[in-house]
Amino acid sequence: MDFLPISVRPSARLVLLLAAATALAALPLVSTAPNRLLSGQGVSLAQVLRASAPGWSLLTFGLALMAGVLLALLARWPDRRSVQSLLLVVLGAGFLVLLALAGQHATASDLQSGGLGRTTLTSGFWLGTLLLWMSANEALRRLRASPAVVGLFWSLLLLAVCGLLGSGALDALSTVKEYGNRAEDFWSALRQHLHIILLTTALTLSVGLPLGVALHRRPRWASRVFPLLNLVQTVPSIALFGLLMALLSTLGRHVPLLPALGIQGVGLAPAVLALTFYSLLPLVRSTYEGLAHLPRAYAEAGTAMGLSRRQLLWQVELPLALPVLLSGLKVMLVQTIGLTAVAALIGAGGLGSLMFEGLFSSALDLVVLAVIPIVALAWLAEALFIVLHTGARRWARG
Repeated sequence: MDFLPISVRPSARLVLLLAAATALAALPLVSTAPNRLLSGQGVSLAQVLRASAPGWSLLTFGLALMAGVLLALLARWPDRRSVQSLLLVVLGAGFLVLLALAGQHATASDLQSGGLGRTTLTSGFWLGTLLLWMSANEALRRLRASPAVVGLFWSLLLLAVCGLLGSGALDALSTVKEYGNRAEDFWSALRQHLHIILLTTALTLSVGLPLGVALHRRPRWASRVFPLLNLVQTVPSIALFGLLMALLSTLGRHVPLLPALGIQGVGLAPAVLALTFYSLLPLVRSTYEGLAHLPRAYAEAGTAMGLSRRQLLWQVELPLALPVLLSGLKVMLVQTIGLTAVAALIGAGGLGSLMFEGLFSSALDLVVLAVIPIVALAWLAEALFIVLHTGARRWARG
């Protein structure tokens, strides 16, 4: 598999993967505790299987055996599409079985503790998920699957997880319990998180796109502007938030209209401004580079056809530079999704508020509840831009 060192031969890669799977079986799949305050005790996959019905052990052993056989076949014939497709099915089923086993063990522990117990997903589950995800991505890459096929595979897997959640099989897991206790706070934080992202994206586009075009038309400015934008990236987010808090607080005391408009030292305004400063570099750089690398023949042909500079920009240059521009926009959006969580420290809200509340109160399940949607949003943004980038490249060629 290509996520292992390139110098490793296919047969050796198989041995390494099987060794990783063996180590996974010994790691704790879940951690059980009598209540939220006490530390949990790790329970390995082997222990979970011993406590479960015999059918689960047979299913898990069967999937592991099938995966081993398929990997052995791929080590001998790495380009067999039918084997790659079957491996995808086995990997998806393996993840669902791991999740269902964790939920079943949580339900049994909950009955013993009278509903007070806490069962948390631990290193074995997350390592297994990472291993399955990397293997699935490699299989999809070898299949040369289109973005639609990749999206279909992950969507079906997500629907299966939603089915497990809807059936109640995972209700005893501590993260699901946290959601049940904080559902209203969770959705309010998610809406605020999305609100901050949308405001930041809109402000970045309104500033970064014209700035990138201006730097393209006046290249001598680039040597002055890009060092400033690079400097912003070196400032820690907490420090930048603090600087903007002080600046906006001072401005608010001297300009009473600003607090009336909601622009003050804490809350949404400094968060959006700081995130915009961080987001400018990838967007401005991609706009500048995308326009700068276009052949001059396109501009000359457009000018010869009588297009004005504005028409040339919108009808010729920006559409041709769109693939590069989308790459910068993707980096900007994924970066903003993650950094928005830190904005909770200055009262902006969002999923970061739940995350830091969980950290400060040692409620790690609340941290996981906040982190999962942040990761999911970043993953969805990545998938969206893969589709957009593929479409833009085809449109630019055609």
